[in-house]
Amino acid sequence: MIKSPLFTIGSITLSAYLFLVGSSLASEAYDADTYGPENPLVWEKTNKVVFSHKVHTMDAEIECSSCHDDLFGMESGTDMNSDKVTMKAMEEGQFCGACHDGDTAFGVNTNCQACHVLPDDPLIWDSPGKAVFSHTAHVEEFGFECATCHSEIFSMKKGTALANKDFTMASLKEGKYCGICHDGDSAFNVVSQCESCHFPPTEKIIFTQPVKAVIFDHDIHLKKGKLSCVSCHKDVFVMKKGSFEGQQLIQSENPAEKRKYLEDLHNKYCGTCHNSSQAFGYLTRCTVCHVGVKGLEQKTGGDKKEDAHGKAQH
Repeated sequence: MIKSPLFTIGSITLSAYLFLVGSSLASEAYDADTYGPENPLVWEKTNKVVFSHKVHTMDAEIECSSCHDDLFGMESGTDMNSDKVTMKAMEEGQFCGACHDGDTAFGVNTNCQACHVLPDDPLIWDSPGKAVFSHTAHVEEFGFECATCHSEIFSMKKGTALANKDFTMASLKEGKYCGICHDGDSAFNVVSQCESCHFPPTEKIIFTQPVKAVIFDHDIHLKKGKLSCVSCHKDVFVMKKGSFEGQQLIQSENPAEKRKYLEDLHNKYCGTCHNSSQAFGYLTRCTVCHVGVKGLEQKTGGDKKEDAHGKAQH
């Protein structure tokens, strides 16, 4: 059936009218005097929390007087900017906990994301080794609850773990902190897939002891050689900068003793792989790693000579 221009124009006009009326009704439907502020309240202390009056008053049909002034003062920020409103206080039935007790409404120690906003990703630690953690990956992708880790494993307060002297790989291997789940069964073991959390060094490392001007590149070994961090750490190299600081070249005039010392040194470290089987032998292609003083000056631009020789970077 062919529609007339008059019919088409009338339909468009009616649709526009209904849209405007609908929009007007929607904007007038919310009464701030009756339901409280329409926009969510956001608190940054101590963790980012969002509260919606609309959800409680308009949707759940709770009266303003149910919370004001017995639980919360009517003046904005009176309670939330104080030190009184804490998770402990709520768990004891104060403030939000008066209703969020697990019976009247979900308990304050469950359904955390209903109120709390996940921290901006990622969290990055620089100590004891540079590592990254993603809340989004654990909560949204793997479906964990905040309560899975907080506050039994990690305190909800930022920086608490780093302040603990036992927040180390050794503790993780013993089943503490991340190691509670990353045990090889629940999730990958803490001693594997290092690159999932840790950042390999991007700059070339210059060894100054026991032999000067030796350059090592993690990038070549990890990307081109497709090795994992655990291929060398910790069985071959300690995962700590400066672990070679105390080592000195043998002091002997006997060429045989010097050669024996260097062979033992190579076999203990780089020679573990560089044995002409897994990788080129350490007795061949020496200049791949040993660049000499002149080569080092060229690589560092000359002006970094003192820094490169004065401090070991591994």
